[in-house]
Amino acid sequence: MLSVITACYNSEKSIERTIKSILEQSTNQIEHIFIDGESNDRTVQIIESYRKKYEEIGIKMVLVSEKDNGIFDAMNKGIKLSTGSIIGLLNSDDWYEPNTASLVIETFRNNPGLDIVMGAIYIHKGTNIITKRPKKSIYATSRNFNHPAMFASKECYRAIGFYGESDFSWYLKALKMNRQIMFLNNILTNFSAGGVSTRIRVHDIPHNIKCRYKMYRENGYSHYYFLECVFQEIAKYCIYENRGGVDIDES
Repeated sequence: MLSVITACYNSEKSIERTIKSILEQSTNQIEHIFIDGESNDRTVQIIESYRKKYEEIGIKMVLVSEKDNGIFDAMNKGIKLSTGSIIGLLNSDDWYEPNTASLVIETFRNNPGLDIVMGAIYIHKGTNIITKRPKKSIYATSRNFNHPAMFASKECYRAIGFYGESDFSWYLKALKMNRQIMFLNNILTNFSAGGVSTRIRVHDIPHNIKCRYKMYRENGYSHYYFLECVFQEIAKYCIYENRGGVDIDES
């Protein structure tokens, strides 16, 4: 079974689309775990309004609403509660393609010992759609990292541990431990630019570079990755904050 964890807080404007993308999957071998940070809008009521629909389809739905220490703390809570052998993390303003769950489950089933499956994503920025595809590389770069389309085995989380301050730092640990990763060309997830992870201001870039570089060094990577950090933070700013409406395909 696939456990999908959605961390949310005051997500009434987008949570319904996320829910529908789970209910419209081509398989019901799913449990959907919502970890809500005590929203003060209608997020919890909207989730509860779909409980009967989840039951009718045969998808287990779990809702926890309590204070947390941020998005990664919420994700970790969901991972601990999960009962599936595969875990996916779906943001409250993102949504899956209809065949995502069945494709991920089938990929794990056909490849014993597989730790991580990572697919492509559509980044929605206004009326433009950016395609970002993962690929195998000799370099550890976030250019090949799509957390919204990453699915890991429960055993992999047991081996690596839970999230700290960054999902990419967790992935760097996975690479260092030589966990078995399969990259798919298929679009698995639709990612909404404009969320917490894509709000970038110019004066934040030096701090972001420093934090990213720290991740590399803590995981034993070369000093030369500092250049990678600079390039990635500038590229992210250009993609997520540009006003030119450029449609980019990172293939």
